[in-house]
Amino acid sequence: MLLTIILPTFNDLKRPLTLKVLDSLMGLDVIVVDTPSDDGMESECKKRNFTYLKSTALNRASRLNEGIKAAKGPWLVFHHPRSILSPGFKEELLSLDKPSWGAFTHRFDKHHPLLNFTSFWSNRIRGDLSKIYYLDHCLFTHQDLLNGIDIPFGTDDIFEDTIFCERLQKVAKPVRLQSTSMTSSIRFKQNGLYKQAMMNQFLKIGYKIKMDRKLMNKIYEKGLNLNQRYKS
Repeated sequence: MLLTIILPTFNDLKRPLTLKVLDSLMGLDVIVVDTPSDDGMESECKKRNFTYLKSTALNRASRLNEGIKAAKGPWLVFHHPRSILSPGFKEELLSLDKPSWGAFTHRFDKHHPLLNFTSFWSNRIRGDLSKIYYLDHCLFTHQDLLNGIDIPFGTDDIFEDTIFCERLQKVAKPVRLQSTSMTSSIRFKQNGLYKQAMMNQFLKIGYKIKMDRKLMNKIYEKGLNLNQRYKS
């Protein structure tokens, strides 16, 4: 296997998009690292010949790190559970002529000026200029670049993708591929476009000033529980 997909999940089958995500990966080497929530994920993985890893991880960072340890392929794609990669992404990635890391081009599943601007900023400014891509881009790396990095995604409850990018920046410059990662806008839909946009900026500031990560993620997940569920 030249490429392994690592998909971290938690209670994801309650959303209709998840089955489409799984179907889009049929025929590929896929490792689903699932914190079980009795939603039938193991059964769906067996139907598609995916590797199912039952995890006790309490956050997405730990699921991603577990997936890396289990992966066989030299190329790894860290697939967001609410994103769908465009056809041809595998061929574009495998056409790279040297070990690299980076992300696919982000876009949302809905069109709105604010969402379009968010994708532009994510791709061109935060991504291409600052070299920070979030998991909804679907990140990738060659295993060679992970040598000496024990826990590439860290252990924090939030911004594990930023931690990954900061660590890989020290090894090589990232590459943004043209294949797209179409991502669900569910957070914007549920919380409201402008409220979610403001929350995102608040959390970025919180990361910079080293605000408590668990508290930040509680704010991010409140009412949604997409990546993690906290007890009241």
